[in-house]
Amino acid sequence: MERSGKATRQDWPEGYTMPTVVRARDFYLYDRYGERYTDFFQNYGRAILGHRPERIQQAIKSTVSRGLIAEYPSVFTGRLEKLLVNLFPSFPVVRIYSDPRKVMQAVSAVSNDALFDPALSAEHASRTVSYWRPFLGFGGAESVMLLPILPFPGSFVPQVVCLKESFCTAQVPPSDVVSPLLLDLLIKTTASLIQVLKSEETVAKRMDNPLSGVFKTRGPYGLTGLSEERYAAFAREALTKHMVFPRAADVPFIIPGSYTKGDVVGLVELASRYANAVT
Repeated sequence: MERSGKATRQDWPEGYTMPTVVRARDFYLYDRYGERYTDFFQNYGRAILGHRPERIQQAIKSTVSRGLIAEYPSVFTGRLEKLLVNLFPSFPVVRIYSDPRKVMQAVSAVSNDALFDPALSAEHASRTVSYWRPFLGFGGAESVMLLPILPFPGSFVPQVVCLKESFCTAQVPPSDVVSPLLLDLLIKTTASLIQVLKSEETVAKRMDNPLSGVFKTRGPYGLTGLSEERYAAFAREALTKHMVFPRAADVPFIIPGSYTKGDVVGLVELASRYANAVT
């Protein structure tokens, strides 16, 4: 991974599995030498619609030009809530938090159970609090709180919490006042997601996982089932083949929404070799 005597990343500590990214588009990452990597990490699922979601640039230009950046009350809160109720009609109460501590306070007010992640298991029994991931379900009828992983690539946007009305108690903190810019970005990407989920063709394509039967998969998500040591070796070798995977074995990888045959042929061979080594 050398180019003109220089590494393609600033440092390569043990276990490091990410290139130094200077540009990202759709499901591809580019390093400073123009090398292209297919992204199977997708920022924990936040980039499941790609790294440049539609209408993001329009939202930034429109909102910033009106000076709507600071954390003041705005019409965008109600607009986002309306979209989320449309997406989750059984969870009509919406909270929006910029402070992660309030998210955990809200979760603790409802349940002390571990959060359910549908990308890791199909079991739905007694899952009070559940993540929601596009193209999958959630924690079943027992769930009273959802933490949607919405398609905005970046951890700086606020966390949305959706509740069933009967469980919206006084212990659940009220929403934070959030920057209109960040709210508008979530509105644009959530609206795009709703349109994507209406397309049977698009959903069918995302559910067709080329690693099904090699690793444990659910829809576009998957886990390798490898030990931490074997997974680190797998992720490092994948990087040499220009494929970026999560840094840890317990974080789901995600098949891109668009890819070429060449993007996955080498991956299937690599994945099969590591999977067969532990069977």
